[in-house]
Amino acid sequence: MGMLHFDYLSQILGYHTNIYYILPACTHEGKEPAATLYLLHGGAGNGLDWIRYTSIERYADKYNVAVVMPEVDGSCFYADMAHGYNYFTYITEEVIAISEGLLPVNKTADKRLVAGLSMGGYGAFKWAFNRPDDFYAAANLSGLSFILDIVGGNDRMGNSPEDKCGIVSLNWGSLDKLTGSMSDSKEWIDKAVRENVKLPKLFAAIGTEDYSYEFSQKYLKYCRENGIDIHFEEMPGEHEWIVWDTMIERFLGWLFD
Repeated sequence: MGMLHFDYLSQILGYHTNIYYILPACTHEGKEPAATLYLLHGGAGNGLDWIRYTSIERYADKYNVAVVMPEVDGSCFYADMAHGYNYFTYITEEVIAISEGLLPVNKTADKRLVAGLSMGGYGAFKWAFNRPDDFYAAANLSGLSFILDIVGGNDRMGNSPEDKCGIVSLNWGSLDKLTGSMSDSKEWIDKAVRENVKLPKLFAAIGTEDYSYEFSQKYLKYCRENGIDIHFEEMPGEHEWIVWDTMIERFLGWLFD
């Protein structure tokens, strides 16, 4: 096993940023691992979070998976921001190009996975629904909800549509611009149904005491009603690392065991 920290000047973001890599033993011999997992961090987090708070390195070794952990602004919701940086374009284009150009990792969609926690779970499904040909499977951990249920009014984070410095204004400009856009997690489903899109295998998980648990059940119900198949798991827990550590291993086990 090996871990790399890549600090470089992003051409899309226009500033120095970080990507962290975990590489299984086979890559030391120039061989490709079984799969490559693009692993997204949550709000207020950074690219090191998965390494610091979970056993992702052990899981990568167990399942022979390379792990790519990019870093974005902690409240960007993986958007091409109205007032900020183009983070969705960054992760979907530059991160893949950099990673597959530098390292002996998989370069085909049938061996790519994406997953994330909270804001990163939303980002993982946003990537998978909007660019389904990029991945074989996607996992959303504690980020499964309609985005408008989370940011559409005063919420536990203090966001409000009237707050001109808030998440809605910075990322999308307004609720009207968010609604029905590629960042609207309801529109992902509706578009997939309208266009009969072949989606990656989908996995979702959450703690039963999570503040967004009710939102997740509403989202799952809508998916089922529209024929979107999501493998769902839950466990006791809040919006916390013990849930995400447990569920990222279950995601890999669901795929590979």
